[in-house]
Amino acid sequence: MKPALDLTKRIWTFRRSGVTAIGTWIRIEDRFRPCMVLIPADREYDDRLIPCVITVDRAWIWSEEVGDPAQAARTAFQFAHALGFNAFHGPTVARIAMFIADHLGDLLSIPPYDHGDDETVAEITMTDPNTGKVTEAVLKE
Repeated sequence: MKPALDLTKRIWTFRRSGVTAIGTWIRIEDRFRPCMVLIPADREYDDRLIPCVITVDRAWIWSEEVGDPAQAARTAFQFAHALGFNAFHGPTVARIAMFIADHLGDLLSIPPYDHGDDETVAEITMTDPNTGKVTEAVLKE
């Protein structure tokens, strides 16, 4: 099974003040959703990396027009900590929140995930003999 978040599949990448923002997709319950991922600019391929993910469904929180400033501030605080910054330094938290807000348009412009590379290799139907429950799956290369 493919990872839920593959940072090698990118639409765009932006860097500012020690933070890298990546436009990509995240798999949630077998659906790929556009997202923005924040990581430290100097630790892109570090195994201990904790990616900070903003899904397209939650982008509204960061909007100046209809957002939730309290939720955005709480999340920016958590992101600052995960990114290795001083989360108790107000300007740092504000900088992260503004970085996200500045790239909302880029997040919203990410196209649907292209499954073109995935070729169906098998379709499976399994029936549990005890319960009669039928499970169907498609295997892709």
